[in-house]
Amino acid sequence: MRIVAGDIGGTHARFALAELRQGEPPILGAMRKYRTREHRGIASAWAQFARDSGGDLPRVAALGIAAPVDGEVLRFVNSSWEIGRDTLAGELGLDRLLLLNDFGAVAHAVGALPPRALAPLCGPATGLPSEGITTVIGPGTGLGVSILIRRDGQVAVVETESAHIAFAPQSEEEAALERAVRARYGRCSVERIVSGPGLLEILGQLGGGPADPLQAGEIWDVAVTGKDPVAARALDLLVGCFAAAAGDISLAQGSMSVVITGGLAARMQDRLRAPAFHARFVDKGRYRARMERIAVMLCTEPEPGLFGAAVAFQRAFS
Repeated sequence: MRIVAGDIGGTHARFALAELRQGEPPILGAMRKYRTREHRGIASAWAQFARDSGGDLPRVAALGIAAPVDGEVLRFVNSSWEIGRDTLAGELGLDRLLLLNDFGAVAHAVGALPPRALAPLCGPATGLPSEGITTVIGPGTGLGVSILIRRDGQVAVVETESAHIAFAPQSEEEAALERAVRARYGRCSVERIVSGPGLLEILGQLGGGPADPLQAGEIWDVAVTGKDPVAARALDLLVGCFAAAAGDISLAQGSMSVVITGGLAARMQDRLRAPAFHARFVDKGRYRARMERIAVMLCTEPEPGLFGAAVAFQRAFS
């Protein structure tokens, strides 16, 4: 059967048609991407996808949403969109709809991907364990975190809001950053630092001046390439904070493997492979030896949210 798979984030809404076949992984068609700020809501982006796809869409869908998926109204943390849980299927003309958190969808993808799609970054190169807990994490417009559990041949996914725990600075430089962000927003969560917009916060703290959020992509370009030394230093600081937070979250979740996903992670993978990242990841005092046994991998699937939404639908309704 064919379904629509969606990955609805704070900056972009992505859609693709997916072919589901019993006992096989989903096959994704071409992905189409729409800026959320150019549409009033999901129904507008959905209608554009239908037009771009050249006709009527399947009347079944699985949508990963960058918001807590509870309550009657789903409110995005990093955009102004809202979704009525009970009314969305009717608005989109659907007979069956699966809604899940976007990083829950990513965890479903990680559990179904072939080993070649999980590239070792640091720690033991043991791949994804067949038993136990895996932390799935990735920075984007926000910071997504979920848990993949494999037990006795069964797969379970736990959606979390771990990105919104308090940021824990480990140096005077990080402490100054935490104070500045807390003064601006009233609280400094990990996501305020470890995310696409977080780079702009760090850049401002380092004297890079106020940055236009609409130019975030350009700032990331010069940071990754090193063309702007201050932006590159800001990215180094972000990566260090990411390593420390990923280690903390893995430790709290009891995981023995970590999978990092997303376009920003792919862009800065050289830094994720560097010894400095692993050093911050394992720096957990009395638990250092345990942290050194954790396999850290990069998901190379280009659209894990879409693939995972289709996998979740397949698991729910097969």
